[in-house]
Parts: sequence; C-alpha cells; structure tokens
Amino acid sequence: MVSINKILLIKSNLRCAREVRIIKTRLQKNMASQDYLIAIALIEQNDVRAMPLGGKEIKDNLDEDGNLNKLGEDVILNLLLRVFQRSDEGALKRVSEDKGLLLVHMHPKRMQKELPFIKSEWIRDGDTNQFLKYLGNLSKEIWTASFVKYKGVELVSIAKNEDI
Repeated sequence: MVSINKILLIKSNLRCAREVRIIKTRLQKNMASQDYLIAIALIEQNDVRAMPLGGKEIKDNLDEDGNLNKLGEDVILNLLLRVFQRSDEGALKRVSEDKGLLLVHMHPKRMQKELPFIKSEWIRDGDTNQFLKYLGNLSKEIWTASFVKYKGVELVSIAKNEDI
C-alpha cells in the first residue's frame, strides 16, 4: 500500500513538472516572438545596386526613454562600418539622399520570409518608393537615419504600422 506521504510527493512532483513545462513554453514563445531592429543601406557600388543589412534582437522596451536611440545607433554603426569596409572594392553612393539609411522594426519571421524578396526586387528595379511601401507593410515602424551636427544620430519615423 502507498503511504499518504508518497502520494503527496508524487502530486507535488507532477505539479512542479507541469509548472516547468508552462514556464518553458512561455519562454519559447517569448524568444520566438522577439522583434528585430534592422539597419538597411540603399547604395550603389560600381554602378550596381546593393542593400547591405544589419540587425539586432530587441531585448528592451523601445518605448522607454533612450532605448530606441541606443539600440538603433548600435545597429546603424555596425552596418556603416561594414559598408565603409566595402569602399575598398569601389566607390560607394547613396541611392537616396534622405532615405538611403533606414532603421526598421520587424518580426523575425517576416524578416526571414519576405525581406529577401523585396530586397531582390529593389536590387533588380531600383524603385525605392515601391520598396518602402512593401517594407512599410512588413514592419512595425521605419525610421530614416541621419547625422545632425551637434546632435548626433537622428531617427525620423516615416512609416508606422499599427496592425502588426
């Protein structure tokens, strides 16, 4: 015969195992749904369009004061250093003066599935307005990035998608 203590121990272990599974599932869902900030440069090199990208997972709340600028500057700096290194291969030119450097808030699934298609379309046809329209449909928000003397990096929102 099983003692009452053994029954209570088994129930306790089952409850703990269930709680561990619930916590593990929640963590996996949170990790799978982490958004990214992606820096995009629209450039030409040796008369050929290119779109180097760089990104980072968003771990902090972007709505909190300074988080967007801090993470955005980090992502943009990493991309621009890579673009600068490319200059050894030939002259670089921004394709658009005001929209040549973008910062995008996007879900990783959209980034992996749909961004490669619109990137290849832009490289093929160079239609920046159409690219921005498609990108706006895939993203939570898009900012242009520029350097302002005595201020530093300035991000200006050009599209916001409340439905995502």
